[in-house]
Amino acid sequence: MTLENKYNRGTHGDSSLMLSTVVLSNENQTCRGWEAHTSTGGGGCHLANGRLHRSLFGAINEKGEVKIVKDNQVLTMKKQILSIIMAGCLLLSMTACSSDKGNMKLASEQTTADASIETSSPQEYSKTDFVMSTVLSEKIYGTKDVTTEIKEELDKLEKNQLSWREDSSVVSKINADAQKGMKTKLDSDMTSWVEDSLELAKRSNGAFDPTIGRLTRLWNIEGDNPKVPSKQEIKNTLEDTGYTKIHLEKVESQNTANTKKNVDKDIKDNTAKNKETSEDTSQNTNTNESVSSIYIGDKCTLDLGAVGKGIACDVVQDYLKKQKEVGGAVIAVGGSILLYGSKADGSDWNVAVQNPRGQDGEAMGVLSLSGTTNVSTSGDYEKYFMQDGKRYHHILDPSTGYPADSGLISVTIVSDSGLLSDGLSTACFVLGKEKGQKLLETCGAEGIFIDQNKKVTVTKGLKDKFTILNEEYKQ
Repeated sequence: MTLENKYNRGTHGDSSLMLSTVVLSNENQTCRGWEAHTSTGGGGCHLANGRLHRSLFGAINEKGEVKIVKDNQVLTMKKQILSIIMAGCLLLSMTACSSDKGNMKLASEQTTADASIETSSPQEYSKTDFVMSTVLSEKIYGTKDVTTEIKEELDKLEKNQLSWREDSSVVSKINADAQKGMKTKLDSDMTSWVEDSLELAKRSNGAFDPTIGRLTRLWNIEGDNPKVPSKQEIKNTLEDTGYTKIHLEKVESQNTANTKKNVDKDIKDNTAKNKETSEDTSQNTNTNESVSSIYIGDKCTLDLGAVGKGIACDVVQDYLKKQKEVGGAVIAVGGSILLYGSKADGSDWNVAVQNPRGQDGEAMGVLSLSGTTNVSTSGDYEKYFMQDGKRYHHILDPSTGYPADSGLISVTIVSDSGLLSDGLSTACFVLGKEKGQKLLETCGAEGIFIDQNKKVTVTKGLKDKFTILNEEYKQ
């Protein structure tokens, strides 16, 4: 038996995942203005685990190949590190692709300037970090650097709301209460995320299912020792899954500033006491907050990991809407990208789609998008392992318990909602091209489907926005 694991967890900063989507510079143009860590303004990508990758530049040539250069050497970069470039190096912008002299001046100015102080003219602020077990890449266009604040927002989102690993999170509280046969009260944010997840599960007939966390952990594809479980193990695990086992009940809706505070307090009083979290919650005085309670059948668990990165993009978008000093931004949370506002020159955002069967960082096509939107890609090349000559990828079919076998190798979704783009990329991959397209129509989203024969199907709304760069792929 041969076993090859092609995945290293993002928390370690390893560069072993292949790139799904990359924000690109102009063809044949090297984007020199980007640095992944702006605290020095001078040179380097400082990773959370202490690794240092310096002088990363990128360009796309006429063959659709994305070349990444480190210290004048061409690198083969994979998704967890290349996702840094999604919102950075390969971004088409006037500031990022200026002359060498202009870039040296910008770097010098950023070295001496205090990034937290607003400036009179728009600037470009970049930062790369780790959050939610993946790479967070931020690129802000405006007169104020809000990269640190965005990172803090996402840290709170993971710790206080989404992570099933954190005892202090609402998801952990829900699962713990479920094992005791208890209901859990939810605030309006969690209510919305659960409602949207259940609606997507229903519309996709279970192709997307927020209860397969245990199945995912059984396969352990994202871990150090992935394996093919026995048929009995899969059968037993599937008996404890199913989105229909989640029951969400609206208990009240009132126009008061105290409603959300009281519900949050109820949740946090039954989890780890966190003073900072409680203070943040008590400061939220939004009115007209809906409140609900959730109950999950015994042994079933809630896991929002399949839409977590998309939720993060939505949270960032809501935050940016309140920042008048920010005119545009590209935020990449793993494979989910938020394109916000516009670039300084008003031109479209250019987003490349990875060649699923090509070299790491090689684009098979480019999307040209304008305004605020979300892009997510799911593919069988992202996380997988080989056993006995067969590829086992991470996108599991909830109906079988095995990796989805729909004839597709990649699905890219464009949607106004980060949660939807993230969840739909998974659901459509499981459903296949025909059923996937029908699902997109019901959700008001667009997509690009690539099958095993390298045939590309583009939905109507993207036909004039997508260009194939690799002649091996045909529409």
